Amino acid sequence: MAWKFAPISPRVAARRALYRDTRPEICTARYRIITDFYQGHPQLGGILRRALCLKEICEKIPVRIDEGDVIVGAQSAKFRACALYPENSVDWLKEEIESGFITERDIDPYVLSDENRDYILSTVDYWMTECLSARVDAQIPDEYKPIASNGVSLFSPSGQAKFPVGHFCAGYDRVVRVGFGAIKAEAEAKMAALIDEAMPGDGIDRYNFYRAVSIVSDAAITLSRRYAARARELYEAETEPERKAELLRMAECLEQVVEKPARSFHEALQSLYMYQTLLCLDANMHGLSFGRVDQYLGDYLERDLESGAITGEYAQELLDLFYLKVAEMNKPWGYGPAQSNPGYTNGMLMTLGGVKEDGSDATNRVTYMMLQSAGRLALHDPPHALRIHSGTPKELWEAAIETTRLCGGVPSFENDALIIPALTGRGHSLESARNYCLIGCVEPGGCGNEWPQCGGTGSEAYLNMVNALWLGINDGRLAMPILLGAPKPGDPPPELPKERMGLATGSLRDMTDFEQVKEAFARQMRFFVRWHAMNTNAFEYTARQVLPLPLVSATVDGCMDSGRDVMWGGARYNSTGMAGVGIGNVADSLGVIRQLCFEMKLCTPAELHEALLCDWKGYEELQRLAKNECRHYGNGWPEIDELARWAARVFSDAVKECSGPRGNRFSAGLYPVTMNVIYGFMTAATPDGRNAGQPLADGISCPQGYDVNGPTAALASVSQIDQSEFANGTLLNMKFSPSCLKGEEGVQKLSQLIGAYFDMGGMEMQLNVVAADTLRAAQADPETYKDLVVRVAGFSAYFVELHITGQNDLISRTELNM
Repeated sequence: MAWKFAPISPRVAARRALYRDTRPEICTARYRIITDFYQGHPQLGGILRRALCLKEICEKIPVRIDEGDVIVGAQSAKFRACALYPENSVDWLKEEIESGFITERDIDPYVLSDENRDYILSTVDYWMTECLSARVDAQIPDEYKPIASNGVSLFSPSGQAKFPVGHFCAGYDRVVRVGFGAIKAEAEAKMAALIDEAMPGDGIDRYNFYRAVSIVSDAAITLSRRYAARARELYEAETEPERKAELLRMAECLEQVVEKPARSFHEALQSLYMYQTLLCLDANMHGLSFGRVDQYLGDYLERDLESGAITGEYAQELLDLFYLKVAEMNKPWGYGPAQSNPGYTNGMLMTLGGVKEDGSDATNRVTYMMLQSAGRLALHDPPHALRIHSGTPKELWEAAIETTRLCGGVPSFENDALIIPALTGRGHSLESARNYCLIGCVEPGGCGNEWPQCGGTGSEAYLNMVNALWLGINDGRLAMPILLGAPKPGDPPPELPKERMGLATGSLRDMTDFEQVKEAFARQMRFFVRWHAMNTNAFEYTARQVLPLPLVSATVDGCMDSGRDVMWGGARYNSTGMAGVGIGNVADSLGVIRQLCFEMKLCTPAELHEALLCDWKGYEELQRLAKNECRHYGNGWPEIDELARWAARVFSDAVKECSGPRGNRFSAGLYPVTMNVIYGFMTAATPDGRNAGQPLADGISCPQGYDVNGPTAALASVSQIDQSEFANGTLLNMKFSPSCLKGEEGVQKLSQLIGAYFDMGGMEMQLNVVAADTLRAAQADPETYKDLVVRVAGFSAYFVELHITGQNDLISRTELNM
């Protein structure tokens, strides 16, 4: 095999070691600035408050250039520290800081100094009513509140929208190639034209939008110049010649970006990272996806190499350092959400490969360099998505599979042949669809021209399809308390809701034919999809007024033409995502009900219903029949796979009927992050043989351990779901034995398997090449395996940093051979 990973430089090795050895800390620099600004400017609101607040942050946030840095920018005053975003929510922060739990929890703990703890607790009550989450709570329809603890939708009685919308790709290429100087000039020209026209109609709204864009453009330029000044200070003090020359180049680079177009590969990289830093400082550190990084950088690198301005080795080192800066960023979550996004992950997805707008292959030298950085650095962040098409070079297949073998699930593989038509079906032009990128986890979206809101509010993205089935066969009532994740130590046991949470669809014990079961599920699914969309729209109504996004809007195509913020529908394209979790359990459970009760008649519907209510206790023989005597999804049985296709269509049809305030249609997805584990905690025993509290199926995969007929049978099953209906993305995880990838033949077999799946209509595939025994060894000896990266769901993580429930879920997945 020709693909090899070159050794990293000593500087990169030192930076990587520092990253892995530094425990994340909470930094209050941003929190202090925004608290003072909000309290000192109560007269401001809306888009001008957000723009002026960012300007204040950019003028006051500490600027640091650490030893060995070449690419600079930071959201915090210390290395690998995180910023806080109180304008989104603080109730979880207050609770975990008062109890001290945030520093002691068993997943993603943070260092917190006494001084910072005291400051947060002295000011946090101000934010309890000022934050977006509190305002959204007030907007949720009263009619929903009695059924809020329904186990299907994550919209709860209170505490919605704890995290920013995130999950978008801003116009990075516009910042690199145009710069904020030109953006500011365009905004001010638009303002002047509106004044000349006496601001007709909604002219004042558009004027204030352009005014805000002008302000954030100044803020961006200010921050870059402050870093330039710091680089010059270090240059003056430096005595080592090579580092001194490098600091001078950094200063000159930072004086150019982000105001003016980048002139070199180094400047393009720095421009990308400085804009990402700005977006994070502006309260959107949540799945901020970089888009098509190789397309932004490829021509810059070729010009620099051709002119001799840079060597290939130094360009690769710069990219390595850029990756480490991205990996350094992290944001704190509450304990529950941290279980679904563990490992200090930031979701700053990068897309590579695919086709250009004219349909030709887009692979360039940077495409391969990105895989070099990902594989040899063994980082779980940033995640990567490789776009595959009929002309993908063999060498790129080889490089990608070797990378994912070393670094679990990096990259994921995405099918251009399916995704491009799915996006044109969502309203994109063919050129825009060809230029798509992946966002957050696996969500296809426009690259710098769409406000896709892939995750809805950013917090309440997922629906538990399995509990929709449970409510369907239990007359709209839950059979298990709602518990968002593993309980914290000392938490009281949750109570089972006594009220009916869903529609009155009758009980399985009284159903006389299988069509009644299907209709009960379909009714509950449609009911909760509609409520989920209504609540998401209530959030949008509030968020666009409280937290508009002028810094994002300044670069997203369409906003400057329309004079509207992305939150107000200004982007060229608009949509909203809604993701279903547990389709494999739904298909399997429907199949088992049909087989046990209505075909083989091994039990009555009433007996099966009682067994589920008892969590199979006393019904172990019936559970054995469900597990071992019934046909299961994931094994190529057409009659079971048809149920997966039907249930998925019920969900997608219901989602596509919903619309939002930006003139946007909702778009369905089938992916979980690790919500399959979290939702498992709140889902009672299911007819497929699963016990209460156990994880649900991951993505569109079958339930863990049930795919026993090999990978081709599994792919035959999952491909029966019409994935073209899921323009918000699907996720397929597969775990292969390392023996599968030995030699060139193994790589070829795996690439052929992925290609065959894509030919069958698959949208996405992501791989773990790791033995279950290795994962068990890592549980027993985490220090030895601390750099073991695994694909969890739509993201990768260091295995030893996962919650124990997530680790066990990975171990339980079937280990496949080819």
